[in-house]
Amino acid sequence: MSYVLQGAGREHIVLEQARALEQWRSARWDTFRINSPLAFSRLMGQRDGLPDRQRGLSLRTMLGLWDDCIAERAFPIHEQSKVVAVEQAPDARFRVHVEREAGPHVYLARNVIAAPGNYQRPRIPACAGQIGPQIEQRRVGTYTNPSALREGSVLVVGGGQTGVQLSEELAQAGRRVYLATSMVKGTPRSHRGEDIMFWLDRTGLLATPKEELIDPGERQDRLPIVGSDHPISHHSLARMGVTLLGTLRGMSANGELALFDNNLDENMRFAQTGYDELIGQIEEWIARQDDAVRLSFAAPVAEPEWRPHPPLSALAPPAELNLRQAGIHTVIWATGWRADLSWLLIDDVVRALDTHGLPQACDTPVDGFFWLGFPWLRTRTSGNGAGFHLDAPYIASRLR
Repeated sequence: MSYVLQGAGREHIVLEQARALEQWRSARWDTFRINSPLAFSRLMGQRDGLPDRQRGLSLRTMLGLWDDCIAERAFPIHEQSKVVAVEQAPDARFRVHVEREAGPHVYLARNVIAAPGNYQRPRIPACAGQIGPQIEQRRVGTYTNPSALREGSVLVVGGGQTGVQLSEELAQAGRRVYLATSMVKGTPRSHRGEDIMFWLDRTGLLATPKEELIDPGERQDRLPIVGSDHPISHHSLARMGVTLLGTLRGMSANGELALFDNNLDENMRFAQTGYDELIGQIEEWIARQDDAVRLSFAAPVAEPEWRPHPPLSALAPPAELNLRQAGIHTVIWATGWRADLSWLLIDDVVRALDTHGLPQACDTPVDGFFWLGFPWLRTRTSGNGAGFHLDAPYIASRLR
């Protein structure tokens, strides 16, 4: 957003409660790698000389590229400036209250673009409070690497992108892993020799307008089952020795038993259906092209990670698991995040949030107040780096 405003000659500042890119710096695990090729991970204005198709970049490398861009562009970022309240002023401006080490400060602004993201507060189930101190509990943001955990087996809760990546890492480190799955779509990492992100872009699926949103559940921005630079599936995890379970339903009153829904097969079918549907959409797009375009793509090759693992369908997962008897000494919550909009004191904007308390569009009922960076504000990709490039210019065109 700052890049677009610089280009338009608009006076502005960027308020950041900690350091720029703080979540990336302090809330990822040691081996975390960027999940999209570089072409879809750059800041606007970033010039790094690296190939667009490079993927699986380490977080340290990516942070270096981002920091270089921030320094080169001299974005007016005010760090350690926590916004604690935004309210309307009588003269139709906005009053933005900020806490800093030097003391409180108030800004008056004609426009406010709120881009806090959907990842401020970890979404931890209430049943976590029933687990006793004999079990170590970690989450994304506190998990760093397998060696930092207590000895013994690990229960990972959450079957999205983070949960499957951590389960794979722990299994590769020799840990016995139990994964409580979720209803999340699968996705290929590559198809016909190209990363899936290029296919989503080429076929127009990334820019799908929100008016074409069919499944309201997609508003929740569930990250698909995939690795940073390779495929992951329930089948590949099972072949590594990961024990797959249904969705965690809760804990027993004494905190000894983890209770699961009988829906592992359903979760696996949902992932496979999403995977197959996406490949089908790509193949339909290819079929509509002329011969020269169709022949320019490599022949499709099945990803071995999605090859069925027969024992998965032969064994019924347990409905409950005694943590002590299973040797589980650590539970990792890969159950996502939620937004913190407690600073928002503008009633008309609050009333326009959806039933989950999330923004539904870049625009709001209040002139001069906008949202950026949440899922499905304008397109399928509004909630990630590829979509910011589309939504920021739109907002800039509508500023007072």
